[in-house]
Parts: sequence; C-alpha cells; structure tokens
Amino acid sequence: MARTANSRKDARDNTAKLHSAALAVFARLGVNAPLEVIAKEAGVSIGTLYNRYATREELLEALMPDAIAQATSTLTAAVENSTDPKEGLELFLNTMMDLQRTDSMLNAALHALSVTPDSTNTEGCDELLAIGYQLLDQCHATGVLSADFRRQDLFNILWLFSKGICDPNAPSDWERTVQLMITSALAQQPA
Repeated sequence: MARTANSRKDARDNTAKLHSAALAVFARLGVNAPLEVIAKEAGVSIGTLYNRYATREELLEALMPDAIAQATSTLTAAVENSTDPKEGLELFLNTMMDLQRTDSMLNAALHALSVTPDSTNTEGCDELLAIGYQLLDQCHATGVLSADFRRQDLFNILWLFSKGICDPNAPSDWERTVQLMITSALAQQPA
C-alpha cells in the first residue's frame, strides 16, 4: 500500500511541477513553446508530461481556468473602487491590455472565444468579459458613452490587441492604433 500512496504523491508532485513550469514557460515563450522545455523546467521527462497530458491542448485546458481566474481577480481589483463608469471602463481596458502583454494563455483564450465560443479553453472568459460589459452598460445608462459603442466593439478591441501582441509581423505602431480606437470610443458623446 505504501508504494501506491507514494506513487500517487509522486504523480501529484509531477503534475504540480508541470503546471508551474508550463505557466512560466508559456509566459516567457507563448503557448506554442516546445513541450520539451516545459518538461525540462519541471524536472521530469517528456514521457511524464505526455503520460499526464496527451496533447498541448490538454495541458492548456488544465491551466486555463486558473489563468483566467487570476486575470478576473486582477481586473476586479483594478476597477472596484472606480465611481465613474467611464473611468472604470478605461481602467478595465488598460488593465486587460497590460494582462494581455504578459499572459499568452489569456490571449489564446480570447482568440479561441472568437473562433470556437464553446471551447473548454474559454471557460471563465464570460466572467472576465462581464466586468467590462457591466461597465459599458453603466456608461450607456448614465449617458457618458455613445450607444454606438457596443459589447462586440469592446470585445473586438481586446481581440485586436491580443492579435497584435501575438503577431511578430504586426505593424510597428499597431498598439498606437488600438489606443486611438479606445480614446475615440471613450470620447464619443451620446447622440
């Protein structure tokens, strides 16, 4: 029996090491980083990684809920003290883009959400986006933002930002264009 208990503990330890290493490697190299690098950083063989996660997608699925929950927590903390909905929306957008700069898994989730909304890699995105949508609705309700700026527009800005970050061939000033879109949208006065 002791051997079985030790084997289970080793498996749990290896899984924890793989999660920690994968988060670090994906943050550094993106979600397409070689799995061999993750195994090496975790101090396990590539066979151990594949024994636990048959595909990269399985590994991402295991990590995604925690990554999205952390982003949601960060966004909530950033906007919770804002009394002005327009300021809150701007804080949401800027915080979200700061997260996207450093979190390739968040970018992967936003991309997956636009391509395959029912993907398991997007679980939790609804809660994350709901923060921004609620602020957008408050802006509309208080009349500080044009009704022409819709939820899909907010999502599109975040998606464009995630694509620009991930594309090494993106124009050098793509981020400026996204910022101009945000500034323009927030400057719109209701009709």
